[in-house]
Amino acid sequence: MPEPDQPGSSTALSFALFDGGPFHRLQQRLGLVRAEQRRMWFRVLVAVLISWVPMAVLAAEQGLAIGPTRLESFLMDFAANARFLVTVPVFLLAEASCMTQLRSVVRQFLDAGLVKDASRASFEATVRDTVRRSHSGRAEAVLVGLAYLHTVVVLIYLLDYQDSTWRTPVMGGRHVISLAGMWYLVVAFPFFSFLLWRWLWRLGLWWRFLWQTSKLDLRLSPSHRDGAGGLVFLSESLQAFGGFVFGVMSMWAGALADLVVYEGYSLFAYQWQMVEILVMVLILIAGPLLLFVRPLYEAKERGIFRYGALASRQIQQVEDTWLPEGIVREDLESSMPDFRSITHLGHSVTAVHKMSVIPINKEDILQLLIIALLPFVPVLLTQIPLAEILSLLLKVLA
Repeated sequence: MPEPDQPGSSTALSFALFDGGPFHRLQQRLGLVRAEQRRMWFRVLVAVLISWVPMAVLAAEQGLAIGPTRLESFLMDFAANARFLVTVPVFLLAEASCMTQLRSVVRQFLDAGLVKDASRASFEATVRDTVRRSHSGRAEAVLVGLAYLHTVVVLIYLLDYQDSTWRTPVMGGRHVISLAGMWYLVVAFPFFSFLLWRWLWRLGLWWRFLWQTSKLDLRLSPSHRDGAGGLVFLSESLQAFGGFVFGVMSMWAGALADLVVYEGYSLFAYQWQMVEILVMVLILIAGPLLLFVRPLYEAKERGIFRYGALASRQIQQVEDTWLPEGIVREDLESSMPDFRSITHLGHSVTAVHKMSVIPINKEDILQLLIIALLPFVPVLLTQIPLAEILSLLLKVLA
């Protein structure tokens, strides 16, 4: 097992998906990141000042903060306010915790001795390549391009929208882009979209890292106490992306709040859409762990035969020693260690047969689902009293 100061561990410690690239260096120049210290709440404040505050001020200037209609009122737009007051801050705050948790998961491959000496160089090369790609200036330039392409799509939708809104109010019989709408399209939305694509890019790199790692010749233990060949620690990565999931689901909750509060729709009319979104989130976050199903299945199959053969030989040896035909030994005390060893090996054989080929804890899945559903609680409160919601949660968690 490598010590923290050995090359393998130092390589794992360098697994910093967010501490690099032009965006990170820009934050360093602005003093938002100093000496590897992330001034998270200051970064959030700056993000809100860049995105939400100018829109609120400009909307108020044109009488669109609280306008003549709900659609013409910036402050009454749950979806927009959730995007810039919840999703953007959460995306920024979650970077540090995500990076720390993923680094711990990567290091565990080495600390637990799962990477064989012959595969160590390949594993370290995969770590370095993943970090290099996450810090790529070209990649972030592409993300900026995608953000503005995303904005163009939104603009086309807004211009095609028939009703007057705070972004595109009707003036003189035609739609125009308001001052707040201009800031939304040029600065605020591209900034949000860039953070969203940046998270998806990191998540894609995590998929790629685990895919390449799953192809290595790993030292998997079918009888491991974790019940998943020693890989159940991978389930910790689900919580690493909890902040991202909360931020994404907050957007959907904001959009649903507009429909439920202002349009009078029932939240339960969208229950199947919510189920589809939850399934997509689970696939996106937990999916890369399923890349280890094949190596775990192969390790289990080998373990069943090997442990079975070992158990058979041990039992035969003990029987030949202590249970010869026609002879009953009286020295039971001296035979106990051999029979105990049979029992212990039997436990290992049982563990191999019960081994799961999916390295995911049910508790981690449940926690991820709770995180995903939390943003919908305020919307749910408009439909169901709080006491009933708490009672339902207690039943689920019981």
